[in-house]
Amino acid sequence: MRRLLCITAHPDDEAGNFGGTLAKMASLGVQTCVICLTAGEAGRHRGRAADKEELAAMRTQEMARSCELLRVSSHQVWSYPDSKLSEINFYQAAARLVGVVRDFRPQVVLAFGPEGGLTAHPDHGMSSLLATAAFHGAAQEKPFPLDGKPAFQAERLFYSTGTVQPPHANRVLLPPVDVEVDISAFLELKITAFKAHLTQNPLAPRFEEFMRASSRGVERYHLAAAPLGCERGLLQASGDLFHGCQAAPEAA
Repeated sequence: MRRLLCITAHPDDEAGNFGGTLAKMASLGVQTCVICLTAGEAGRHRGRAADKEELAAMRTQEMARSCELLRVSSHQVWSYPDSKLSEINFYQAAARLVGVVRDFRPQVVLAFGPEGGLTAHPDHGMSSLLATAAFHGAAQEKPFPLDGKPAFQAERLFYSTGTVQPPHANRVLLPPVDVEVDISAFLELKITAFKAHLTQNPLAPRFEEFMRASSRGVERYHLAAAPLGCERGLLQASGDLFHGCQAAPEAA
């Protein structure tokens, strides 16, 4: 069994940044899990929501529909404060993610880069730091006690990256591209899954235009961590995030 864990910051990140890969992995029989750290209640685009609580509920439902379209095996929407991830207790949030890694036992973990991904959103950057801490911490009893859960070391951590940012984004230095995953067969599904986030539909035309113009039918990743001997060249040539990975033990 191959398993992939994706850690995001907001509902719609799973489609907008990782949707093609998630759909492709599902088609190949990979078990996928998405953890979204916030419910996106601070979003500028609010649909018909009367308040933050209603928007959080709406966006949680929209993410469920998106994950259904992308055939995500399981997903969770957590309730950390949107646009304020930098203010939460870092250790407690990382420890919670460590528990997910130890339970799900993925070979591959996907996350944003610390710069915040293509849009350079600060929450994306914080979600990256938390995901990175969880990736490494799940294998260590110190500083994360096992609490009855066996330690587990995922094999690869990839950061979502690219070769160009959207015109409206703050300029950042993006991680170099190590792997291009061919999602040409899933690009339309990725766009459809993004549009399932109805509260965010004012962004849909701009998103679709950028995807069609810049993606060239691939999603791009930087290899942030892997065992010694993992060949970037072989990964790049294969376009397979799991190339050379061992079979994962049973999930808890």
